[in-house]
Amino acid sequence: MSNEKRKSRIELYKRSTYRRRNEKPENGMKTIMRVLKYLYSEKRGIQLVIVLILTSILFSLSGEQIKRVLIDDFIEKGISDGFAFYILILALFFIFEIITTFSSSLFMIGITQRTLKRMRKNIFSKLQSLAISFFDRNRDGDLMIRITNDVDNISNTMTQTFIAFIQSVMTLVLTVSLMIWMSWKLTIVALFTIPLIYLAAKTVSKASRKRFRRMRYERGALNGFVAEQINGAKVIQSFCQEEEIIKEFAHESERVKKITISALTWASLMRPVIGFLNRLRYIIIITAGAILAITGDPTATVGTITVFLTLADRFGGQINNLANMYTDIQNALSGAERIFDILDDDTLILDKEDAIELKDVKGHVQLNHVNFGYLEDTPVLKDVSIEAKPGQKVALVGHTGAGKTTIINLITRFYDINDGEILIDDKNIKDIKHSHLLNHVGIVLQDTNLFSDTIYNNIRFGKLDATEEEIINACKLANCHDFIMELKDNYQTVLARNGSNISYGQRQLLSIARTILKNPDILILDEATSSVDTITELKIQKAIENLTKDKTSFIIAHRLSTIRHADLIIVMDHGKIIEQGNHESLLSQKGIYYQLLNAKDDEDLKDYDLVSA
Repeated sequence: MSNEKRKSRIELYKRSTYRRRNEKPENGMKTIMRVLKYLYSEKRGIQLVIVLILTSILFSLSGEQIKRVLIDDFIEKGISDGFAFYILILALFFIFEIITTFSSSLFMIGITQRTLKRMRKNIFSKLQSLAISFFDRNRDGDLMIRITNDVDNISNTMTQTFIAFIQSVMTLVLTVSLMIWMSWKLTIVALFTIPLIYLAAKTVSKASRKRFRRMRYERGALNGFVAEQINGAKVIQSFCQEEEIIKEFAHESERVKKITISALTWASLMRPVIGFLNRLRYIIIITAGAILAITGDPTATVGTITVFLTLADRFGGQINNLANMYTDIQNALSGAERIFDILDDDTLILDKEDAIELKDVKGHVQLNHVNFGYLEDTPVLKDVSIEAKPGQKVALVGHTGAGKTTIINLITRFYDINDGEILIDDKNIKDIKHSHLLNHVGIVLQDTNLFSDTIYNNIRFGKLDATEEEIINACKLANCHDFIMELKDNYQTVLARNGSNISYGQRQLLSIARTILKNPDILILDEATSSVDTITELKIQKAIENLTKDKTSFIIAHRLSTIRHADLIIVMDHGKIIEQGNHESLLSQKGIYYQLLNAKDDEDLKDYDLVSA
């Protein structure tokens, strides 16, 4: 694959993922205010932290005044009475400064972690409420880095930078006040470089924030890429494409490297620029102090000038700290914006205010003139009408992209239709609470999803209050009890990621057992038995029979033997129903279904995802 093709693929992904973000500039102040809202519930603790910080600064500045007295009265004038007292006071001030500084940090750690706990809970809760379409268009790796790394950056900023910021601002205000009280003339000289420092900080921070934001998106893309390759490791190795994937990874890594270097380079400019301006101010103060002393200004004593240099240096240090904080703050703001993107996402399946609950479900399902497209200008289903009577088995047949899986997504209301209506027992599913709808629908998909937990807990996920007897009975009906009992730890066997330490057929049986335990009124099955051996297939078929008994079932069929016994067979082509009926009626039409059934080999069936036996 050429670099041009790789770039095109990557850019296409980023345009689809970040289009909304790039349409308008970011509002840093708005993001800061949203973060502060999270801190509002900790306002009493924050007030205490601020008081501790203020106390620490007062102890520090008071210590500087003690130093001035020691220099002017005891060192320069040679006074000895009271020297030990002032030394003791100075030592106590320094000790109290350390205690209050440590206490403020300790309290802020607790405040931060409680705040981030609420933030993580909000993010995770929002992810559970988002529609499936949100996950379809966002990479797993990118979502993971938002929930973990971005939240961690906010944590570090709130724990360390917040205190440092408050401390720097207070120190600046109190230091300047003390400087003015000591010598307003020297203060004017010391503050001469502030406009230059402000302009430098503003210019550099604006450039660095833009690059840090882009760096985070590039890293998110790289994480998403890595997650996809990990999930597709078997496919990559089976096609011997390791070298090509490494090249793609190197290409993505190069992009991350370049933007990271650019962001950090701009951020690192802050320190030398501010440092130069601070040293310039230092030279100016010494020169001005010498001139005032020569001209006889009474405020220009040796002690005053010495302490003034310390205060000016501290003043410059706080300016420097604030400038350096821009890097951490911009980094955290970029992460916060990405987190708020999730919290603000409106990809939701919302219930109506007067949404009803499903009770005594019979399983009468109707799709009336349904039109739908994942993209506005690309229809997938076109005027589709299906009626599944209670207890009927409906088989969906069609080539890849015909709309079979889309029908499943719409019945479960993972997506909302564009036109038409879907009814369950004559009730529009849009009028039903989504949670109640899904409580009455059971899904067994081709790609089983099992958690890294015990087999017992994976089955129990279908009904959390199920008894051990109910779980075992469900597994017996699903024909998986025997193989479970052959495992070393039986039902307490811990599954690897997505059940990779058991066979594909066994994973399917566990998935069926979980759905049997749920005991839904409507079933949706992506049978997927064509990739297992004959014995396992028979077990799965028997389990499916137990599962679908007396229940309305929608089955994406892969074997003609399964289709033959369905009450209603839907043959789809490019989003339209071209034939429907039972086995005998479709044979009599001598249409597509008739041709499929009389195909000479599986090659003639592959376009319809079917096999002959």
